[in-house]
Amino acid sequence: MLDPLTSNATAPSVRLRTLHRTVLDTLAANIISGGYPIGEAIPTEAELCKSLAVGRSTLREAIRVLVDKGMLEVRTRNGTRVRPRQDWRRLDADLIRWTFGFGPDHALFADLIEARRIFEPAAAALAAERANARNLAQIEECYLAMARDLPSDLEQGVEADIGFHTAILAASGNSVLMEFETVIDTALRAAFRYSARSTHSTEKTLDCHRAVYEAIRLRQPDVAREAMLDLLSLAEHDLSVV
Repeated sequence: MLDPLTSNATAPSVRLRTLHRTVLDTLAANIISGGYPIGEAIPTEAELCKSLAVGRSTLREAIRVLVDKGMLEVRTRNGTRVRPRQDWRRLDADLIRWTFGFGPDHALFADLIEARRIFEPAAAALAAERANARNLAQIEECYLAMARDLPSDLEQGVEADIGFHTAILAASGNSVLMEFETVIDTALRAAFRYSARSTHSTEKTLDCHRAVYEAIRLRQPDVAREAMLDLLSLAEHDLSVV
């Protein structure tokens, strides 16, 4: 049972966070959908406070977040305007969630695969050279989880798939590549969900992941690099039919 004093103290804070999230989601949806056109000013602070039924401090905090995400800019005497899409922080967790709420973003999918082709094969090759016993156990554990959960439990299978790729980045031993772990977890989640739905052969998907793991385990950098490229080609094919 909750302590009444604790419950009473935290309730306003919870309500405030919920209100902030609602305002933030609403403004973002209007921006992404084109309700607030690129380059144009959004409604005034007074208008937004009235339409959203919130105070100025809540609204200003939401706008500050969207400015930080590259979606809005505040100009003195010119209002708050929507920035061009290329200025948005496309790998931001909230932004990806908002974007995919309107359906698959094919341009993002294409850019994502292109970026992965640049760094994931190299990470796999490095992992084949540098992975320690703990790294190998983590990669294997994620692979076995995929084999257990797909295709019957898509949600858990996707989590294991993401874990597989981030574990390889960790196994690369490269501190810069390791920083992509958060990016991959955030940016690939939506892509993996769509590609997992469109995969025609779970067996083929698992075979590609196992080939990457085996090449890393057997200390074969060139083989690991090519195996990762094959895996990405399969992912690209799956995304192309979304």
